[in-house]
Amino acid sequence: MWAKAIQQTTNALSANDILPNEKLIGNILRVYASVLGLDCDTDEYREAVRRLRDMFLAKIPEGTTLTDNGETNWREWLPEMKQDGLVPQRWFAYQQYLQEKQNADFIQLQSLDKSTDRVLGLLSDPRRDHAPIRRKGLILGDVQSGKTRTYMALMNKAVDYGYKMIVVLTSSDEGLRRQTQERIDSDFLGIKRVTRESTGIGKYTKGKSIPTPVSLTNEDDFTTPSSKAFQGLPRPTWNDRPVITVMKKNGIVLGKFNKWLDSPEFPKDLPMLIIDDESDYASVNSAKEDESPTAINGLLRTLCNISERSSYVAVTATPFANVFIDDEVKEDLFPRDFIHILPTPPAYIGAKKLFGDLDTEGQKSPCVQLLDEDELSSWLPLSHKKEYRFDNNGQCELNPQVAHAIDCFLIACVLRPGAEDKRQSMPIHLSRFTAVQEQIADMINKYVGDIVSALKFHPSETDQRIYKMHRVYDEEYSAYGQTNGMSWQRVLHRMRLMTERLQVRLVNSTASKWSEINQVPINLAKNECTLYVGGNRLSRGMTLDGLICSVFYRNVTSADTLLQMGRWFGYRPGYADLQRVWLTDQSIADFRYACSITENLKTQAKKMERQGQTPKQFGLAIMKNPEKGVRITSATKMRSAEEGSSDVLANFDLEGTRIEAVRISAAPDRLKDNDSALNKLITECNSMPSAFIADSPMRVYRHIPAGIITEFLSHYRAGYDDTYFGRTLLQYRNQIKELNTTKALEFAKTQQTENPDIDWNIAFISGKGEPIDGVRFHWTQVERKSTYDREHDLFRISGKSMRLAGTQDVFNVARAISPVPMPKKMTGSETDYYLTKYFGISPTLMLYRVQIKQNGKKIYPVPDSGNGVLAAKLVIPTAEITDDRHRGNATYYYNKVATRQQYRAMREQYDANNEGGDEDWAY
Repeated sequence: MWAKAIQQTTNALSANDILPNEKLIGNILRVYASVLGLDCDTDEYREAVRRLRDMFLAKIPEGTTLTDNGETNWREWLPEMKQDGLVPQRWFAYQQYLQEKQNADFIQLQSLDKSTDRVLGLLSDPRRDHAPIRRKGLILGDVQSGKTRTYMALMNKAVDYGYKMIVVLTSSDEGLRRQTQERIDSDFLGIKRVTRESTGIGKYTKGKSIPTPVSLTNEDDFTTPSSKAFQGLPRPTWNDRPVITVMKKNGIVLGKFNKWLDSPEFPKDLPMLIIDDESDYASVNSAKEDESPTAINGLLRTLCNISERSSYVAVTATPFANVFIDDEVKEDLFPRDFIHILPTPPAYIGAKKLFGDLDTEGQKSPCVQLLDEDELSSWLPLSHKKEYRFDNNGQCELNPQVAHAIDCFLIACVLRPGAEDKRQSMPIHLSRFTAVQEQIADMINKYVGDIVSALKFHPSETDQRIYKMHRVYDEEYSAYGQTNGMSWQRVLHRMRLMTERLQVRLVNSTASKWSEINQVPINLAKNECTLYVGGNRLSRGMTLDGLICSVFYRNVTSADTLLQMGRWFGYRPGYADLQRVWLTDQSIADFRYACSITENLKTQAKKMERQGQTPKQFGLAIMKNPEKGVRITSATKMRSAEEGSSDVLANFDLEGTRIEAVRISAAPDRLKDNDSALNKLITECNSMPSAFIADSPMRVYRHIPAGIITEFLSHYRAGYDDTYFGRTLLQYRNQIKELNTTKALEFAKTQQTENPDIDWNIAFISGKGEPIDGVRFHWTQVERKSTYDREHDLFRISGKSMRLAGTQDVFNVARAISPVPMPKKMTGSETDYYLTKYFGISPTLMLYRVQIKQNGKKIYPVPDSGNGVLAAKLVIPTAEITDDRHRGNATYYYNKVATRQQYRAMREQYDANNEGGDEDWAY
């Protein structure tokens, strides 16, 4: 009965325009409790108040907004329209739909309301009697966090306030366009296009004076011959109902639409909202500086210019490509007017929660599972060609690790509470080549068929397949108390009932033929449990209902691409503990790194918002992000960033960061060269007695000339593909060339050039290991876990965490060099201690002698009796506000012609090697 009282109170508070407070919550709850005959002087009442308080009084997350209105005649218009008493009926209906049918709570709705009001208010003024103006902006949200819901709410509000034309652009894939169309049918139109029945929001607008927008999109997505395209379709006008169209980013489709819309019948000052979903895909101009824009980009520019009152809103989870757009080209799509970063909802399960970032560990749970890369690579090498055949390699059966993951999926599907009538899914992403994906789908189809046969006809543990499933239940779920009270026998019974719901689906450009051969239904059943096999098409924009298990086995180095591939991010209400993700330790480390990049950008944006800085300045900050240095996975999209000077290839900013070597070379020649560089550095330090300031718990020197550091970094190298201390990789897709420099070295050289008076600190960090021979001060080894990369003869430090330094190291160095008093004990994160107030203005080089360990043992090729391998870390403090010098700036200088020749050679090699892959979605 208390649950009913809570629900009634929730409904009353949600419908009330008054902001809830604790007194109001208590008063309304007591009214409903009294009606239901409940006693309010009980623990149950107090628990009900607590739940309602958590629901309604928690701090509503707010986003971050950067704006630039200095060069336009735009002014705020939304507050005026609200004051005039306009009632946003569609928005109220959408709120009701989300609350009652999508289980959105008060905090979610309030956050959505605030975010969409903020963006709506930055669009062009839709009032006819006000001067028209064009606007361009960007909405940035986490992967799978609800960006679609956000722009659905924005569309409903836009129509409420007078927008007459809405264009939604999806990917180039027709399946994803249809997916978006279906969402618009329910969340915006409110009708099923075929049956004309009410659906979604339509059940809350029915019977009210709320006009239903006109949908131009048909099932063929404007594939009619151009001479007949759009005949009979109404063009939007000021006096008619709003018009919406949903289109994929296809040059022919967009060209037809622009030609139809740009006619004398279309009012040139009509308010038009353009939503560019997944805007970092296909929309960005990749043509050379002196060439015409690429087809899609050029057509989008034309579309934006058809109306003088257009508002273009890009939507993405990865803003890198969008801010590489040349902001000096007014016709291009750079979000010059605003960037709004959506808040991360508390219930969202993203990269940081699962994997952590460079400062924090992820959640301690069995959700993240490591793949044995060595074992899996014997079945399918991580790097393979499109011609790869499993049968040629004697590997015709499904790999045991993938089979184990599928077993977990089948069990999780029945353990999930109330899942009998819900869709559930598992993406299996092992290759980017369609031919290889098809072979994998065949093996999975056979494996699932064998499991179904065992469940139907041999449901006892005398069958090895059932016995193995029982072990999976015990080890993966029962051992962690994640069975939701179900015994194995009950789970087995429910799996037998579930067999009819199982379906394997191939998702790529050639899937239709495979689906026909294997009799795969076109439409998903309402409660289908689907195993999706695919590559890049599976990883961008596709919504996978009830995703509960995932296998990811890919080598992806670009942060934006990697995050888009994380389909397992999102919300798992009531079954988060059942989720499992299998991937390699390197992928985990890459996700941690990618998470750090995006979190740092959000932090930077908040700081910039307080300082009143603009989208253009935010774009420059992203371009200087070190991850984007010269890892050019899509070199053409970065053209405006890299062609600003005939000599500058790339620059980045390390201010307020710490970087460290985590991939350590084990090659004897490299170890010898690094030791030689170290010996010379120590000799230089000891020749300056006045520089020595501390010897416990580590040896510390101050005021070391920049030339000494630059000389050391010129010779020190970590292992292959170490982000900062390994040789920089010039990369085009999967074609890679090593450059004879490192990001750490380029930073030191740039600082020495730009700030000739700069000096450094050096700290020799000691651990709990053996004393180091050959030095004239106390220095001991640190011990670190690792995994060994045979292909590149290197160790990856610290397994999942990929951290060299201990959490106290930066704090201890700060205590030694700080110009101001410091706390005696470390509080907060490591980040707090490399701010200027503790580190001063000098960068710090921290050096470690690392004894590599695996499985608790010191291992070859690092000698047990040796001094260990040399590893480095840099700490770059934040400059004072009054300091106009760029303390973190680093620039690469290369001959432009030679660099372009390298790019061209790599691109030609890539094209030769990859013809016939999943080409439409290749990265």
